[in-house]
Amino acid sequence: MSSHQQNGPRFRVDDHVYFSPQNALAGAQQSGERFVVVGVMPQDRMGSYQYRIRPTTSGPHRVATELELRR
Repeated sequence: MSSHQQNGPRFRVDDHVYFSPQNALAGAQQSGERFVVVGVMPQDRMGSYQYRIRPTTSGPHRVATELELRR
C-alpha cells in the first residue's frame, strides 16, 4: 500500500484551482488561469479522481484529473 494513497477526492465542489494540462503546449497557454470545481466524477482507470471544472471568468467546462489540478 502506497503512503500517497488517499481515501477520497482531493478537491471538492467550489474549490478554486489552477489547471495545468499534462500536454506541455496547452500548459504554456493556460498556466495562470483559475478554475472552480463544479463536480467530482468517478476515478479513471489509473485510480485518479476526475473533476468537472469551469473557468472563473468565462469559457467552457472541462474535465481534469487530480494530477492536472493544484491549489
